[in-house]
Amino acid sequence: MTDPTIITCAVTGSSLVPSMSPHLPWRPEDIAAQATEAADAGAAILHLHARDPEDGRPSNDLGPWRDIVGGIRERCDGVINMSASRGSTAEERLSAVIELRPEIATVIVGSMNYGRFAKASDQKASAFAHDWERELLAGEGVREVVTSNTFGKIGRMIDMLIDADIAMEFECYDVGHLHILDHHLSTRTVRRPLIIQFLTGILGGITSHIDHLVHLRQTAERLFGRDCALFTHGTGTGNMRAAISGALMGTHLRVGLEDNLFEREGVLYRSNAAQVEKIRKLLHELNFRHASVPEARSLLGLPGRTA
Repeated sequence: MTDPTIITCAVTGSSLVPSMSPHLPWRPEDIAAQATEAADAGAAILHLHARDPEDGRPSNDLGPWRDIVGGIRERCDGVINMSASRGSTAEERLSAVIELRPEIATVIVGSMNYGRFAKASDQKASAFAHDWERELLAGEGVREVVTSNTFGKIGRMIDMLIDADIAMEFECYDVGHLHILDHHLSTRTVRRPLIIQFLTGILGGITSHIDHLVHLRQTAERLFGRDCALFTHGTGTGNMRAAISGALMGTHLRVGLEDNLFEREGVLYRSNAAQVEKIRKLLHELNFRHASVPEARSLLGLPGRTA
């Protein structure tokens, strides 16, 4: 029997901004509420970023993180996946993760010229309520952004998460990042199966075209064998197509308001749950079955948790 498809919901991110949609959650209580609704709709994994509760800017402060994670744990048993992408050092990036101990923490395994400015046009953003939003997406230095994920930083994060016994999701923006991951794992023993997220569609990384997705999968399986849990998602308005393409080639998938705000031209998704419900229906139309939380935990080798 074919394993069910795990749905991850990326509830809020660090590059789409509140001015783009009134439905993008950024207060901790709203992030926790939408995450819970997404779990109720069929998402087994909840991928999370924290934001400043005053104006919605990206944050790695422990206070918002504690409110988000605590609020979810009180309401549901969804698998909590904390992003660890903010900070100049491994210790800064993992400070909240080590304190709150989610089931999974994200490690980005490569640097990239990050065309963040393209997200403003993709998501139809022209007016910003906050100065920080304009600076993030249209500021003077927006074409000089490079994500810094050095060999040293990646290795230190992996070592810290091994010591903390926290599972890792390895985010790969391009094929070369899989080879970087292979380098790190050649001298380390990490929990299996490997959780690898193909993060596609960002200007500067690999696109979401099906031939590229197939290449990512073939490369991952050649390097790591079949003892890995592969996830596919696309950034931008093609996120549903990328997710379905991933399912058709046998990977798990991710959707959510972190990646895309629009259901179709001029129509915003009203919640994360709406995206999860849509992808679940599409999966079922194609005779795929989405994984329950206990099934996802079993497939990923994660312990159970009582809500």
